Amino acid sequence: MKNIQGYFILIAALFMLAVFSGCTSTPEKTRVIVGDYQPPDWVNKVSGAFNDGNDQKVFYGVGSADGMKNLSLQRTTADDRAIAQLATQIKSVVKRLKEDYESITAAGKDSTERENVDGVMKVVVDETVRGARIIDHWEHPGKNVLYSLARVELSNLQKQIETRKELSDESRDTIKKRAEKLHEKMGKEGL
Repeated sequence: MKNIQGYFILIAALFMLAVFSGCTSTPEKTRVIVGDYQPPDWVNKVSGAFNDGNDQKVFYGVGSADGMKNLSLQRTTADDRAIAQLATQIKSVVKRLKEDYESITAAGKDSTERENVDGVMKVVVDETVRGARIIDHWEHPGKNVLYSLARVELSNLQKQIETRKELSDESRDTIKKRAEKLHEKMGKEGL
């Protein structure tokens, strides 16, 4: 009888231990944000048109990659995403330039000139994005996130337009001037 009573007390004690340990709460994790680690300013900015410290007109693209164990792959992914953001900006600029140009020249230019503009603008995007370069990286110390910053100068876009001999001198000049104005407008709009 004493053995049964001893087993009963042991089982009751184990049951009570399991019940009380199961009811303990775990403290909530404190959310870690990027700003807690004082990242470079560009990490929290969006991609877009800016004037750099030397008063040069540039486009920036910010990309990130997280959760990767292979550091080389993570860096390549962040770089690719930054350049993709930059490409999106350049495509937007070129699309708006093309629309502006078409609205200005709708009455005056022949269809061959307009077709040339279409073809040239597609090439300009590719060539300008090829001229982009990754200029900075930042790794979030509290998380496995790597950020990349890509940059291309407005002058690179304008050089690509200048080298396109399919366009008349007048068309090239008009498009380059429009690109300058569009960059200023995008900078003011925060794009």
